[in-house]
Amino acid sequence: NRVSLLVIAVAHFCVDSYATMLAPVLPLVIERLDLSLAGAGILGTIISVCNISQPLLGMWADHMRRRWLVVGGLGMAAMCSPMMGVAPSYWVLVTVLCLGGFGVAAFHPQAFSLAGELSGSRRSFGLALFVFGGTLGLGITPLWVPSFADRIGLEWLPIVAIPGLLFLLLVLRFVPLDNPHGATVDSPRRLRGFNGAARPLALITAVVILRSVTALGFTFFLTVLLTRERGLSLVEAGIPLAAYNIAGVAGALLFGYLGDRVNTRSLVCGSLLLSVPALLAFLEIEGPLGYVPLALGGGLVLASNSILVALAQELVPQRSGLASSLPLGFSWGLASLTLGPVGWFADAHGITETLRWLALLPLVTAAVALFLPPRPVPEPKHSIS
Repeated sequence: NRVSLLVIAVAHFCVDSYATMLAPVLPLVIERLDLSLAGAGILGTIISVCNISQPLLGMWADHMRRRWLVVGGLGMAAMCSPMMGVAPSYWVLVTVLCLGGFGVAAFHPQAFSLAGELSGSRRSFGLALFVFGGTLGLGITPLWVPSFADRIGLEWLPIVAIPGLLFLLLVLRFVPLDNPHGATVDSPRRLRGFNGAARPLALITAVVILRSVTALGFTFFLTVLLTRERGLSLVEAGIPLAAYNIAGVAGALLFGYLGDRVNTRSLVCGSLLLSVPALLAFLEIEGPLGYVPLALGGGLVLASNSILVALAQELVPQRSGLASSLPLGFSWGLASLTLGPVGWFADAHGITETLRWLALLPLVTAAVALFLPPRPVPEPKHSIS
């Protein structure tokens, strides 16, 4: 269903844009509140740790006859996250970021499950298109948020809630929100459908957690590195961050296309191994030339998103909401717990040295990915009247 998939992908663009508005203006927040890098890292952890609730939300979502969390999550993210621009204190900022984070967490399990169903037999590619929308939001946000803060003012940020609320109306109009599994599958059958999948799901989750430590560390501290140690302005620093994130769009789309044709394990391991020299090269090359390996490294680190989600959904198709949540927000939330310690390490040893160690972590992640299960053979599909 191309129209519905397009609408839900653009809704994903909005949600992930709201989810990542803090990082591009983090230097302003650090300066305004006089934060250490460790304190700034804890802010990122607070936002992302909300995503640890995704498995519970996914379990609840799998029992719903209608996918109301798609609508509620989009609305909550749109209304709460932009309020960071007018938060008068640190704790108010934490509160609005938490509320927005829970909206993001609520949206993703049902939205990924829905996108997988709308994709038909091309699940990896359809999910890649859905991920394309979200990752494009990640890529464009570092370009417009610093310019918005510089030219209009951070205090006007709440007006950017309007696009998200408009797309909420489009979701209600054009996206089929009925959940066929919630309407037709009883709880005992759901539990039987999970049998035998615990170990492979744990491996998928471990791969995403380890990969996300690198991805989040670069995303969150890149602008600080570029402004503090390389002398760029906030707007200038948004360009390489956008290149890093947008490359993830291309990587996820390409690897999602290949995921229906090439061995999953080879794609995941290969992308992780190749990301290491690219990220290390960026740290050694100053100036615009360094943005090329940065983008390449970002694309490779994020390339396996849709592949791993599709694999999880196919392992437990009757519990696709829960399965989707494990390699999504749950894994990213657990990985975000490292942002505080990473910031502490950066305070002690410097941002460049810290990111150098993070760039080496995909070597460990690739070793874990060697044990990923093969793609399961799809079950015969039955029509739903």
